[in-house]
Amino acid sequence: MKKKLLSSVSLAVAGALAFGTVALAESISGSGATFPQQFQASATAAFNAATGNNATYANPGGGSSKGVSDFAAGLTDFGGTDSAVSSSTRINFDWVYVPYVGGAIAVAYRLDELGGATLSLSPATVNGIFGGTITKWNDPSIVNDLKSNPLWANSKKKSDLKGASALIANNAPGSAVVTVSAIPSVLRSVKGKSVEIVDAKAKKVLKKATLTKGEASVTFGAKEGVDYSVRLNGKELANFREVEVKMPDKDITVVYRSDGSGTTNNFCNFIRNAANIDWVANNAFTSCIPGGSSRVSSFGSRFQGQSGSANVSNYIANNSGSIGYTEVSFVSDATRAAKGMKAANIRNAGGKYVAPTAAATSSFLSGSTVDGNGFATFDYKQATNTTAYPIVAITYALAKTAKNAKNDTVKQYLEWILNTYAPANAEALAYAPLTGALKTAALAQVAKVNSK
Repeated sequence: MKKKLLSSVSLAVAGALAFGTVALAESISGSGATFPQQFQASATAAFNAATGNNATYANPGGGSSKGVSDFAAGLTDFGGTDSAVSSSTRINFDWVYVPYVGGAIAVAYRLDELGGATLSLSPATVNGIFGGTITKWNDPSIVNDLKSNPLWANSKKKSDLKGASALIANNAPGSAVVTVSAIPSVLRSVKGKSVEIVDAKAKKVLKKATLTKGEASVTFGAKEGVDYSVRLNGKELANFREVEVKMPDKDITVVYRSDGSGTTNNFCNFIRNAANIDWVANNAFTSCIPGGSSRVSSFGSRFQGQSGSANVSNYIANNSGSIGYTEVSFVSDATRAAKGMKAANIRNAGGKYVAPTAAATSSFLSGSTVDGNGFATFDYKQATNTTAYPIVAITYALAKTAKNAKNDTVKQYLEWILNTYAPANAEALAYAPLTGALKTAALAQVAKVNSK
């Protein structure tokens, strides 16, 4: 993996890192949130190749709660969390939050009976599924959501270009938007190439866009009964068709994070703010859900706990009828996608069902506020923002303010992520770079690292 990254991204950023040399190499380690696992795996490899340092992030990270406890115990040089550090947590040294990248939390599912169709779910339906009151896939709440937003099926089970994928969502009556993404190792060869929406029967190119970053979106006029081939550099990624499906009378299996998870915290916070105030924003799903752990236990095998984003994602990918929540990069993984794992489109406060793309995540994050500690608060009531995907997280590094060589390297690493690596590569990795006021606040937090 390191050799691939070196050829695709590391050389491109090496010139931007005048501060690092092999002679001054430092080793820094982090652990915690699994939400940024894919991003960290790529970023640490590129940073090390460009600077000669040795930055590592535990894989698996252990979850946000472990990231905080490891950092507090002095076991790591920086911690990883997607949620606020509890006021009861004792950290006996000076530290700061540094937000460094955002991302969508996908409502991920596998339901073979859909034949590759993409679900559209409202916040109320998400609340019902994960709260345990919606138990069957043919529940009227799910059926009604699908009636209000046409279904798109992808007959292409495997992309012809490994590492590139496409998502589709309705934009307006008679209009749809396709978003194409390519991971960094693929982006190097297709950057500047055309994304095309093709009427497959007429073999006519309907719309084009140029892939300049890791993600590109194309809006086109959509009709029933037409197959739309999505191509990147001439290779077919997907073949979409608007369809009608009959939802099966099948039990829903809910998959949740069993470890202390910031992804859980952010997911529960969405349900609480968008659908049901009885939910609690907490790192433990069994504390988030109304009724607590005893309620989860009452569901028996219909609710399955898994530790870490990868295990949640693997369970869903391997079991038709299951649904859970995980960072979208785990869903777009080619192996899981080939098994039939997909991400639902979620209705936002503006009434639109939106796919979990980097652009839609950035749109939602633009409505956030940031406090003096660098911690962001999301606005779930953005009624005029129709392009926002509403289930997101910002992931944070916990870093020390004391001056020493390791903390200086942590500072360099985080500053490089914000200014250089994330803007160029986050979208390709299915994350969203921080921009605007969020990025300004993040850089102000970086300035506090290694400052005392």
